[in-house]
Order: sequence, then C-alpha cells, then structure tokens
Amino acid sequence: MGKEELKEDIAHGNVSFPLATYRWNSDKKFIVNLHWHDETELIYLKRGKFTIHINMKEYKVLAPAFVFISSGDIHSIVGEEGCRESVVVFDLKMLSFEYFDGIQYKVIRPLIEGKIQFPQFIFIDDEIWKDTERIYKKILKESKGKDISSFLRVKGYFYQFIALLYENKRFISSEDMEDADIYKVENVKKVLSFIHNNYSRKISTEDLSSQVSMNPQYFCRYFKKLIGKTPTEYINDIRISKATELLVNSDMKIIDIAISCGYDNISYFIKRFKKEKHMSPSEYRKSK
Repeated sequence: MGKEELKEDIAHGNVSFPLATYRWNSDKKFIVNLHWHDETELIYLKRGKFTIHINMKEYKVLAPAFVFISSGDIHSIVGEEGCRESVVVFDLKMLSFEYFDGIQYKVIRPLIEGKIQFPQFIFIDDEIWKDTERIYKKILKESKGKDISSFLRVKGYFYQFIALLYENKRFISSEDMEDADIYKVENVKKVLSFIHNNYSRKISTEDLSSQVSMNPQYFCRYFKKLIGKTPTEYINDIRISKATELLVNSDMKIIDIAISCGYDNISYFIKRFKKEKHMSPSEYRKSK
C-alpha cells in the first residue's frame, strides 16, 4: 500500500493555474485533521491561538504568523474559537522555467526537488515580516482574478517573495533534516494510509502495528507519542469526519452512514458524533 492513499483528494486550482486560496471566518473552532499533499501551503494566521503539527512535531502559535507547509509534510491545524486564518495552496512547479538558467539551477529546481525548503515560520518580530505580509496580501488579492494578467501578477509576487527569502538566507537545506525524523514520517504515512483506506471496517491494533513491523503494545505508545492521539482516537476522528461529509453531501440514512464509516452500533456512532460535534447527526445535517 502506497502513501498515495493518504493524500488529500481535493484539487487546488486547475491545470491552467494550479493555485487556490481559502479563508476561515467562522467563530467556531477551526480543525484540519492530519493529511498531506504534493502542493505547498503558505498559511497566514491572522488572529487567535493555534496548535499545529508538522511531521509529528507540535507547535503552539499565537497569531499573527506565517506558516509554510512543504510538499509531503504530514500536518494538522487546530485553531481556537474566533480564530482567523487564510491560506494559499500552490504547486511549486508553476514557478519553474522552461529555459534553464541560474535561478532555476540555484533556487527553483532545488525547491521543487525538496533539496531546500521554505522556513517553517515567520513571526511578526521578524525583519522580513512587513515585506512578507505585503507580498502575501497581493497574492491573495490577485488570485481572485481569472485572466492571464492576474496569473502573471501572482507569479511575479511569488518570485519577489522567493527573492526576499533568498537574500535573507531563510531557505533551509534538506541535509539538516535528521534521518530518524524522515524514517518516522514515512512510518506514520504507512499507518495513516492504512486507516484512511480501511476506516469503513473494523481495524485492530495488530492491523496497524503490522504496517510498520512493530509489537502492538509498543506501537500504541509510539503512535500516541508521534500523533498526540491513541490509534482509536484517530480512527474515530477520521470516521466522524467522513460521516459529516456524507451528512452534508448525500441523502443517505444516518444508520447507513454509520455503517459505511465503520460503526456497527448506531448508538455508539451517535454518542461519538455528539462528543465531537456537540450535536446529533440529524441536528448537524439540518444545521448545514
């Protein structure tokens, strides 16, 4: 089983311009469960407190701040009620040149190949904060356009930003990443891939531990240490997340949704759903 099965299945942008923007303006708690994708994310945490996991490392961040999620990073974000954030998701290959020059050789190609990476965070007291914020707002504004001129401006702003990072020596070499961390990331991708592919059926600890050739008892401690949740808690998170999608986007009966999401006991499903969403499945469907 490949790690592809864990990948987020949302298309960001289109073939003409592989870039998309998203905003969170609700007063409810903001939650993005663990996932990964090939695209790069530039996240602007505008207001509130956030807990961010990137490749099994936890960060407590007080806005304002910028966060970079590199291609292939396993990540999740939880923001407190009333938080505000926006994000630009883009394919780095959109910045590649057909004509191979020094910029392509020294910066663009190494970024695409993962040999260098964007800095993980930029905070308000950083000397490049103002320039970063200015360029980001221009990218966000122009990305609303649908014509070639808007796309050209967005690309131009990205090159400005890359120049800003390069001249301030903010790119990180992949050689600085420890082999042990890379191994952990790949292990977790295997396990999460299995969960995302099999959440509709019963999943045992033995099933999960066999994905990484570990003793089941040790595996549970290993998983909790890296993910911050027990395997059961994470599986329930995924199942409830899938259930909410079906409640909103289908006319399936609630009992059928429960079964399709791995719950053979409707009472337990409703109990878990209420715990996560603070309302019953039927109430959630009506509210949406």
